[in-house]
Amino acid sequence: MTLLRAYLVSAVLRGVATVLAVLVAVTCAIEFVGQLNDVGTGDYGLQSALTYIGLRIPRTVFVTLPIAALIGALLSLGNLAAHRELIVMRASGVSSWQMLSAVGLAGLVLAVLMVLLGERLAPSLGAYSSEMRTRLMHEEIAVAKGQATWLREGDRIVNLRRQAGDLGYGGGVLVFDLGPDQSLKEVARAESADLDASNRWVLSNYAETSFGEDGVAVRTQRASSEASGLNPDLLELSVVREDLLDTPSLERYIGYLEANGLDAHRYLVAYWSRIASVVSVIFMTVLALPFVFGSLRSAAAGARLVVGLIIGLTYYVAGQVLTSGGEVYRLDPLIVAWAPTALLLLVTAVAFSRIR
Repeated sequence: MTLLRAYLVSAVLRGVATVLAVLVAVTCAIEFVGQLNDVGTGDYGLQSALTYIGLRIPRTVFVTLPIAALIGALLSLGNLAAHRELIVMRASGVSSWQMLSAVGLAGLVLAVLMVLLGERLAPSLGAYSSEMRTRLMHEEIAVAKGQATWLREGDRIVNLRRQAGDLGYGGGVLVFDLGPDQSLKEVARAESADLDASNRWVLSNYAETSFGEDGVAVRTQRASSEASGLNPDLLELSVVREDLLDTPSLERYIGYLEANGLDAHRYLVAYWSRIASVVSVIFMTVLALPFVFGSLRSAAAGARLVVGLIIGLTYYVAGQVLTSGGEVYRLDPLIVAWAPTALLLLVTAVAFSRIR
């Protein structure tokens, strides 16, 4: 059985690798087309766009691996079933549970790969690629990062501080306006910065101090808006994105938000969804086995591909709908994250129980 288990595991992994390569290639091609509009902006050229897409490949693999696991396992096991290899294994005394353990072992290998990608490569390379793209596209605005994000636009210097307790950042925005002789003309503070549809910079809870010949003047507003060259790409440098944090950093950030009475719902959903996605890879791989023993045993590869796409897309869409709905209706993050995986487990258990 050891030899047969190794044969099944290698067959499943080869099938998943082939499907994953196709999905990653298609995704990268789509992303490349999307980047063409930005090529030529600032120092962002064709080579930079290719580098940006290449750095995002680990993230793409992490996102598409559950679907690739199901489709790849369906195609590889379906090929074995079509050539009667699985029937010979059953006839030689290999039980369904032994086959299930072999396919589950392949799923476990994929889950370990997903953990390595999600904890190491995907967050760090994703953060670097986003920052690299933004800096190259906006070379006319000086950008520096230390304990906060510093931007310079002409005579205006902006300090955007992230709210990440583990990184030592506080929240808020500081704006420094310089005069013709580079002396400090105005200094202002706001709780947050955003851009409206007209690309106007909106500052909430704004307080400004002006230094003039007649003395110091103070002005406060609940919201202040003015034209600015800053855009969402630049402002994203100061945003804590959950997909660019590894799990330990995400845990610490959630702890910081909860300790300070801030909204951590989105980050809790991201945390549990990340764990649920890893678990779902195992279920996706195992789910292929009852299908190839059932109605898809003698089906063509195209039919198995369609079934895999339908199940994979249903899982993905259900996750996206629950995430969006959970944000609007404030559903429990555990329910939002684990409901698609729980449904997948139920489908897998029912399908496997029907194997004769």
